[in-house]
Amino acid sequence: MATVNAPLAAKKINLLIDNDVDSTLLMKAQEPIVSNENSNFRIAENLAFDKSNLVKALTKLPASALWLVQKYQENADTVEYDEIDDASFELDPSIEQIKSLVLLASKAYRSGQNQHLDYINAIEKLTATLQGFKYTFDDLVELTDLVVFAYHRRQLNSSWNSHTGSIEKRLIGLHKRNLDKFAPIFEAIDNNELDVNFAFLPIELMSDAVSDVVTAEQNWLIARKKLAAANTRLVLFIANQYKGGFLDFDDLVQEGQTGLLKAVDRYNHELGFQFSTYAGYWIRQAISRALTRSERVVRLPFGQMANINKVYRAKDELLTKTGREPNRAELAEYTDLSLEEINNILSISQTAMSFDGESDDEEQSFGPADFLEQQVFTPAFGTIAEKELEHILNGAIETLDTREAKVIRSHFGVNCDCEMTLQEIGNELHLTRERVRQIQVAALNKIRRSFGEQLLSFL
Repeated sequence: MATVNAPLAAKKINLLIDNDVDSTLLMKAQEPIVSNENSNFRIAENLAFDKSNLVKALTKLPASALWLVQKYQENADTVEYDEIDDASFELDPSIEQIKSLVLLASKAYRSGQNQHLDYINAIEKLTATLQGFKYTFDDLVELTDLVVFAYHRRQLNSSWNSHTGSIEKRLIGLHKRNLDKFAPIFEAIDNNELDVNFAFLPIELMSDAVSDVVTAEQNWLIARKKLAAANTRLVLFIANQYKGGFLDFDDLVQEGQTGLLKAVDRYNHELGFQFSTYAGYWIRQAISRALTRSERVVRLPFGQMANINKVYRAKDELLTKTGREPNRAELAEYTDLSLEEINNILSISQTAMSFDGESDDEEQSFGPADFLEQQVFTPAFGTIAEKELEHILNGAIETLDTREAKVIRSHFGVNCDCEMTLQEIGNELHLTRERVRQIQVAALNKIRRSFGEQLLSFL
């Protein structure tokens, strides 16, 4: 089975949701869905409450603001459109405000004003701003990783040792993750550029804060898993509608689960919409994108696929209206795109072709490889012809006497390192140039009479 590489969110499924689809669930997927929206609403309400508690626990530590600034501001230019769409939706515009507030609070703390009204006001404003930030699933997990790792790191460097069972369990999972992304924050702490007590609170206060964070994260993940598991049948029902395409049913379900998790993270129960209606959109979008990716040999960004479809729809509409194939300038004017964008879209939307031209009909199995001149390796026919010509020449020269063979080989460079002039050959044989020319003419006439027809076939 050809398995499609799913986005980052799909990797979380193995930790949160059991994706095994047995025959019983497959039979149920054929039946209409009767969603328990009251149950979904209650679970979503609890999920929002647990997520709010996790955010409140994380925002007690200014390090959360430092990590958000590092993640979204410094790396903004290196993130592609598709990554933003999959990983961070509706990025809050207050990231600059968060940066200014954390710098203001840090400056007040370093000046010894940690009890001053200005510092307290800055911390309160920073906390309120952080609580209003729209966190993604990855944001909350990474912030929890940062807090737990910082707590473990500080305990190793101090005599304070107060691990609870929940923190110990969270540390076991932490060792399996990549923590190099947190290196800039801890390097700033080690270089005394950032006060560790300001970023993560004093060690005696941090213990309670970390315990609250870990407990809130566990409750949030349990509620998130519960809401996703309660709507697994919805994924099966929708995935069954896309069977027969480029993906197997198991792959469709996996992509649908990715869309379901997006819906779980973005659903707002306070708006009053049914969860099944909202989740259905994200499930269908995830499956549609997966089918779009898999139908092409070379994967294109989904935004480019939308432009490609737009251009080809415009091309068909213009062909229907005018009765002729539109040129690129007309397409640019009709689609409100620049001519450069049209050229780029048409160049990347070309259909992939097998270089070898594989086909069921072997007699008509021609591809680009059959029409391209080989520039690297000598064709087999040329090698055979060269060997045959060399064999005939050697045989013809062997029929000459010693002096005639010497003249022919030396003058034409046959089995010699270089060609010699008639004068040079005459000096070597103690003959005049004219005599050497006469010997050469006689030798060539002998070769022409005996091997002329064979040598002529190589011209």
